[in-house]
Amino acid sequence: MFVRALPVYKGPKELTRVFCATGELMKESDLADKITELANSLSLGIDAIGFAEASEFQSCDLKRSQRRDPALSLPSAKTIVVAGVYIGGLALASWNRPDVGRTSRLFLSGFFNDVVVPLAPLAAFIKRRGYAALVCNDSKSGESILPLKLAAIRAGLGWQGKNTLLVNRQYGTFLALGAIVTNADLAPASEHESDHCKGCSKCQLACPMRALAQPYVLNKNRCLSYLLQRDDLPQEARAAMGNRVVDCEICQEACPWNSKRFGHPLLTPLVASFQKRAQRWEEFFLFDRLRRLTLQEYCATVGRLSTGIPFRIFHRNVRAASEQLQQK
Repeated sequence: MFVRALPVYKGPKELTRVFCATGELMKESDLADKITELANSLSLGIDAIGFAEASEFQSCDLKRSQRRDPALSLPSAKTIVVAGVYIGGLALASWNRPDVGRTSRLFLSGFFNDVVVPLAPLAAFIKRRGYAALVCNDSKSGESILPLKLAAIRAGLGWQGKNTLLVNRQYGTFLALGAIVTNADLAPASEHESDHCKGCSKCQLACPMRALAQPYVLNKNRCLSYLLQRDDLPQEARAAMGNRVVDCEICQEACPWNSKRFGHPLLTPLVASFQKRAQRWEEFFLFDRLRRLTLQEYCATVGRLSTGIPFRIFHRNVRAASEQLQQK
């Protein structure tokens, strides 16, 4: 079974060299191992990888979407290579301060949409072995070509939690996801993770907007993360946003699979790199700074995170959060 949570980063080591001298077609059984070895190299920053069958997804939400079937994007599709990047350590110590605008780990990761850049070497490797490889990239269409959470579940990387997010035993809900669709047959996962939420309902109870009234079902029209990206921000959302200026992690912070690591996040390459820049983000998100932020400054900083969130929405949220905090 080719489903692996890659080793936790413990320090520099020699990268595994997996490239062959020729471009000949490699045995598919060996190719999966080589892809995993390459993903494990510290230069890519991938923390979990799995392989799923590229068959149609049967979710009722996808019946009219091209995302329902990988073959609609790659007609010869056989396998989905699903990768996860741990973002649990991308938090700012000042988030609980009322003078600081709060965002999310996903927002700060640069993977607010699909994980793309770390997968490019894997896709190139697959192509050099004579197969097609299509990286899921929503930067042009605004929507991934695959339902990444469902693909990750199929690949054995976790289960769907009651907050509707992927939950992984090691990384909780803090895995940013990406995928490659290929026509190589890479022995998909034969076992799938069972649901370990059981009787827990902490995420549901924590949601200030009651967007998780029904377990495993998200009401997007009540989800604060979605509402903070809409053109119209309802008064109820304004009252619940606190110091949040983009995104919301309340349900994730209530999850026991995450909370056990809040004080001691895994020190992966991405987390180590972020910690070196954390102080600059602390200063950037001071409300006094955010209220004076210009479009040019926004593009030069937040724009590099590739969130797709327009400056006008971000600036609106900054004003709304400031007004709410001043009234308290």
